[in-house]
Amino acid sequence: MRLLEFRDYFQKNLSENYSTQEVNVLLKRLLSFFFGWDATYAALNPNHVLVKAEFEKLEFALTELKNHKPIQYITNEAFFFGHDFYVDESVLIPRQETEGLVNWVIADFSENTTSSTLDVLDIGTGSGCIAVSLAKANKRFTVSAIDLSKKALEVAKRNAASNQVNAEFIQKDIRSLDNWKKPLDVIISNPPYVHPDEKKEILPNVLNYEPQMALFTPDYDPIYFYKKIINFAAIVLKSGGALYFEINPKYLEELKSSISDETFEEIEVRNDIFGKARMLKVIKK
Repeated sequence: MRLLEFRDYFQKNLSENYSTQEVNVLLKRLLSFFFGWDATYAALNPNHVLVKAEFEKLEFALTELKNHKPIQYITNEAFFFGHDFYVDESVLIPRQETEGLVNWVIADFSENTTSSTLDVLDIGTGSGCIAVSLAKANKRFTVSAIDLSKKALEVAKRNAASNQVNAEFIQKDIRSLDNWKKPLDVIISNPPYVHPDEKKEILPNVLNYEPQMALFTPDYDPIYFYKKIINFAAIVLKSGGALYFEINPKYLEELKSSISDETFEEIEVRNDIFGKARMLKVIKK
């Protein structure tokens, strides 16, 4: 089969799941991943005849995509904050919205605003995309990160190594956090924030493949993990230290009301790139 014919075949098979533009992007990404061909290769070489091995790799990927598997899990590649990350089904795929949260921390603690080191903790690190991006952005950040999943921590450590940053990764459960080895300047977290009732709104590429432990809250409390982290932050944050969350806009008011004004001040909420309230910051008194 010629490459031009495969492109048409690829588009036809994925037309129900993806737009034409998305399909073209997916194919270019697969051609680059499997064969190292650049984005113009298919256009410049439409008559390239796919050998058996090439066709089989592309056919395998096509089958996975038809079953709604995210391409990031097919290629084990994700891009976040300008960096490459390894991902598999033990971790959430890094999302563009979360880059805004990382940007916020970097802007608040730019290298020009302080000469001292800053102790940062990423809670529920997953792939390590937040921890690694912060460590790369500011040499004064001393970054630690925790996750309940041993497999996720293995992925995070791999990403720290490939991005050549130093960060400490520790297996701990958000639900039982009550102390830390030293006071912290910054806590940042993108915890599970999807209530199980929202499953019907979630696309199958997320619901069927991404780790549910990292997605969903308990049935009885949609801000359960936030409460745990807020209580922890009240103990371990330094005075003037900052707590940053990625949030579910549906529970913003409930979350704000759970933050004690006796312990925290200056609640600030920011929108993500899609205009939704997605980030929250509070300062420890």
